[in-house]
Amino acid sequence: MSNILNDEKVLCSIKSYKNIKISTIIANFFANLISLGIAGMVTNDFKLILTTESLYIEAKGYATWGGLPETMYTDKITKDDIKSFEVKNENSEEFITITTTNDKTMTFIRNNENNNNLALEMAKLISENK
Repeated sequence: MSNILNDEKVLCSIKSYKNIKISTIIANFFANLISLGIAGMVTNDFKLILTTESLYIEAKGYATWGGLPETMYTDKITKDDIKSFEVKNENSEEFITITTTNDKTMTFIRNNENNNNLALEMAKLISENK
């Protein structure tokens, strides 16, 4: 992670995930079974890292057969390119919807069992520093 940040100051970092359909997991499993594991991984863990300049979305993947997590890719969105960063609380989860200036929309879910509302805090930091 330190390689991608280019000495930017980290303001906030949260772990999140996406809802993945069971059919996607099953299809990936059979694809890996047929191709002897070459087909790839299911990516469901994401780390949102807010710096003074950008929002980084780091995707973690796990091989279908199990194993250690591996960073699949990291997306970088400058703060100027964030059109909206909305957070909706439901039960013990925060639903995060990010829309960029080119109308790309991404949705993430964060476990908020501790009621610390970190995604809401990240949204405040983004709006304050624009």
